[in-house]
Amino acid sequence: MKNIYTLIILGLFFVSCSSNSGNIADKVFINGTIYTVDEANPTAQAVAVKDGLILSVGSTENIQEYIGNGTEVIDLQGRTMTPGFIESHAHLMGIGYNKLDIDLMDVQTYEELIEKVAEAAGQAEPGEWITGRGWHQDKWLKLPENAVKGFQTHKELSEVTPDNPVYLAHASGHASFVNQKAMEMAGITPLGSENPRQEVEGGEVLRDDLGNPTGVLVERASTLVSKLIPEDTPERQEKALELALQELAEKGITSFHDAGGDQRLIDLLEKFQSEGKLTSRMYVMLSSRIPELIEAWYQKGPKIDPDHMVTVRAIKLNMDGALGPWGAWLLEDYEDKPGARGHETMPINLVSQVSEKGLELGFQVCSHAIGDRTNREVLDRYEAAFAKFPEAKDHRFRIEHAQHLHPDDISRFGEM
Repeated sequence: MKNIYTLIILGLFFVSCSSNSGNIADKVFINGTIYTVDEANPTAQAVAVKDGLILSVGSTENIQEYIGNGTEVIDLQGRTMTPGFIESHAHLMGIGYNKLDIDLMDVQTYEELIEKVAEAAGQAEPGEWITGRGWHQDKWLKLPENAVKGFQTHKELSEVTPDNPVYLAHASGHASFVNQKAMEMAGITPLGSENPRQEVEGGEVLRDDLGNPTGVLVERASTLVSKLIPEDTPERQEKALELALQELAEKGITSFHDAGGDQRLIDLLEKFQSEGKLTSRMYVMLSSRIPELIEAWYQKGPKIDPDHMVTVRAIKLNMDGALGPWGAWLLEDYEDKPGARGHETMPINLVSQVSEKGLELGFQVCSHAIGDRTNREVLDRYEAAFAKFPEAKDHRFRIEHAQHLHPDDISRFGEM
């Protein structure tokens, strides 16, 4: 009988061990202020994690049962812990390239911008492209005295870069600033030239009162120069992605919506995923600026990653520009530019075409719309597409920015 009791006790012990082993955490955080985003239990002291999923949230004392020999225990020592942030609209590779190129985000004057470019030019070979990103004239302490239409001119920039083409992207992504060398290569001609003026649909080459180009290119006019910049090497692309992912990790961003990616980006993300180097979940919007890309994905259909690391099921439409360079499409004239109302940057009927195709094939449509005219036009076409495909209920179409709205249109966002 004594042996039977011994066997029963041992059996209960092994059952207990085996049942607890399934709940042993890989990692436990204790002694913190943890925000749960749960109204019933808004804060906690500790959290246990296993296989990338949360096992339990509670007090430091209660979480002890999830700690085993192999559990990594991290003492937060009173520090704050939150769920990961979701970046709903940004440009991943731009984050990385901003670290590889000249970073102009924090310059406070045009003179400071010139200094940074001059320093880069001093280290560049003749003919080598100088690129940068992040300048914003409205954030400078003052505009230069020779400003035209609210923007600086290229005179000082061209003086410090006579042997190198320069392309500096605006912080908004809706304009660029280039030097004389870059304009010569692009065929952007001054007054009196024998060559015809370079113009582009959906964009504008800013010129002074005499018709001379100022070096500022608005919206799609930037492509006159940007298309001339040599493609990056695969090594530099990977470095840019590594730097971007590092930035996301440092900022606590665990999910990222890329607002206008190409196949090269998707391939690179999948490569990083296969190598275990992708540290944030990626949701890619396909760029409608590449028609052949959209057609190829129409044939393939959406890619829903079961691990949610690289998902491709959205299409980005760029339907107008930004307010700063008067590119947002408005219902009324700009106060500081009478007669100008901005413009569509793609044919507005493209919204109808892509929306109907998206509803048919399961793609979400995300339309960039800043001006009140653009928002109304996009809403009208979304509404018509939904009526044509009433069986599609979970479409979750988006308008990116929706920055300047007519009061009559605000309620329509919720009604759809």
